[in-house]
Amino acid sequence: MHYAPLALSLLATSCALAASFDFHLLPSSTAQQSLTLSYPLAGTFKGNYDATTNPTGTQTIPGYFGGSGNNPIAYTATTLMGDTINSHPAGSFVLALTTPGVVSVTGFTADLINGTPGTVGVDLTISYPSFHTVSPTSIYPSVGAITIPLATGEVSLATAVQSGPAIGTRVETAPNTFTVNVAIPVTVLVSGSAGGQAFGGDPTPTIIALTGTLTVNGTSATFTATSASTEPVGPLPPPPPIVDQAFPLPTVLPAGSTANLLLSGTFSEGNGTSTLNLTINASGTPTPVSGDLNGDQIVNAMDLATLLSAWGTSTTTADINGDGFVDGADLVFILSNWTTQ
Repeated sequence: MHYAPLALSLLATSCALAASFDFHLLPSSTAQQSLTLSYPLAGTFKGNYDATTNPTGTQTIPGYFGGSGNNPIAYTATTLMGDTINSHPAGSFVLALTTPGVVSVTGFTADLINGTPGTVGVDLTISYPSFHTVSPTSIYPSVGAITIPLATGEVSLATAVQSGPAIGTRVETAPNTFTVNVAIPVTVLVSGSAGGQAFGGDPTPTIIALTGTLTVNGTSATFTATSASTEPVGPLPPPPPIVDQAFPLPTVLPAGSTANLLLSGTFSEGNGTSTLNLTINASGTPTPVSGDLNGDQIVNAMDLATLLSAWGTSTTTADINGDGFVDGADLVFILSNWTTQ
């Protein structure tokens, strides 16, 4: 078999060089994420008085004066849950320079927490008619809305994983330096706990739109980019009803004490807003090219010569498919990935 004519014909063939880089996020990358969810809530509250188990507990009575017993007071409310994450995310992705002016991103994954749990606060904004309490004795004028902190917690998991193709544009602004714009569809997963209750765990689709600068330095590359997005969340299924949840309510007239109440109610569908601001600083190395035997990121006559010189042997550097032999199967890798500069 004679390979020289084949090599010469391949050398005469020219195609655009496709470069691809494996990127890893550097510790200087930042993530600022916030999630705010609200659920309408309606029901009643009453004092925690019980003649047998808690005879000194708080009693609630409609109106400013008079009345007796422990009476339920109707209310309407909104439960607000908000979390905040300020962290240095970890992650990786592959960025490829495909056809002129085009880039693609594959395999984007980011751990947005990366060892720094976010904080969660749960507040209740409640409206109720006038009532008064016994033990402690206090008057509560009707209010349109009062906000009361209920619980705190943390976000223990926040990830973003690419969920579909991402094709963008590149414009060369200097030799080997490009302005890149690419929108990456991702699935965001957030979970944690607040007030002893777990939340999250449902994947949410969104878009991370990156605008930045790619610089290629021979066998390395850097990529700096930012992304800012605000997306609606919901509608969300309502949480389970509340039954006799402890509800400490500060006294109004006079102030300085706490009425210990029991809150019951039923939630409606929720909704919210998710905000994610990313600053990506990433370093990259060339993605291994199948058939590139000398590590110069192209497949050409030099790789073909290496293959032919090892033909019929078990030389590992030329055994591309790893079957223990340098033969026609390896030649297929060379031919199918052939490139020239």
